[in-house]
Amino acid sequence: MPKCVILTAPRTVKVVERKPLIPEPREAIVAVETAGICGTDLAIFSGDYPRPLPMVLGHEFIGRVTSVGEGADESWVGRRVAAEINNTCVAHKRHILCHACTRGTPNHCQTRTVTGIVDRDGAFAEEVAVAEGTLHEIPDNLDPFAATLIEPLAAALQTFVMTPVTGKETVAVLGPGRLGILVVFVAALKGLRVVAVSRSEDKRHRALKYGAQEAFAPEEAREKILELTRGWGADIVVDSTGRPEGITEAISLVSPQGVVAMKTTCGLPLKELDTTQLAIDEIRLQGSRCGPFPQALEILAAHQDRLKYLVSSMRPLEKAQDALESAFSEHKVVFRASD
Repeated sequence: MPKCVILTAPRTVKVVERKPLIPEPREAIVAVETAGICGTDLAIFSGDYPRPLPMVLGHEFIGRVTSVGEGADESWVGRRVAAEINNTCVAHKRHILCHACTRGTPNHCQTRTVTGIVDRDGAFAEEVAVAEGTLHEIPDNLDPFAATLIEPLAAALQTFVMTPVTGKETVAVLGPGRLGILVVFVAALKGLRVVAVSRSEDKRHRALKYGAQEAFAPEEAREKILELTRGWGADIVVDSTGRPEGITEAISLVSPQGVVAMKTTCGLPLKELDTTQLAIDEIRLQGSRCGPFPQALEILAAHQDRLKYLVSSMRPLEKAQDALESAFSEHKVVFRASD
């Protein structure tokens, strides 16, 4: 019987056996190879981002398709894949689409389930069920630990899909952790001047290794960024701190007519936000979440030898409680569900 990790209460998981999954029409069952723990998983695990329980977390994963449901392409069986997290009208190949899918924005599908987050069990398991249209084939020679970064790397790329750049911009990344370090890496690939801001000396050092030209502690960041930009501020500030007050810190660093990109899922409310500066300086707040998998796969294929070292440890499903607790302090913990 296949195993899965069930979240039964905040900070409480148990490993159980369950019946083998049977694919619904136009869905696929994927035998999970590796699955990464991200900030959203930890927000749900801790109870900061409440979700109906019990549930199985996990949406950053790779594996191999073992079966498909009625109406799905049987050639997927046996192929190594990653999967997007949104199971939408389009991904299910429905004949009648919701408004969001009709207008070409399926990530905001009004009937979607989100793997491991909303109304669909996730990949902290030996197998997971996803819509056929979420699948992307990945090469067998792609490192399994680097490959778990496909979903967050795509999310990092989405920052610059939502806010296109010319290559001349200064980008400040607040919180260069699990996701933020990938924003640093992508911004550097685009030729931008990248500044990392973190309370952690280790994270500042890692950001410099992965493309940041400068890295500062929060208390010196505003002065240093104004120095670098001749008093202007950063054109784009990416908040990936995972803290509600991160947005206020980001606004303090951004230039007039700049963009504050919000890249964290934080279940805790922001108690106060002074919108005066937003109006006077014409600052844009930009939400940003899921991104383009094909481009992420291209980057991973070219840079996997560097990116795989962002994974700090691998744990078996049986050690799920310890793995999730450790993930609060480690850079990137990955479950190894199968060989």
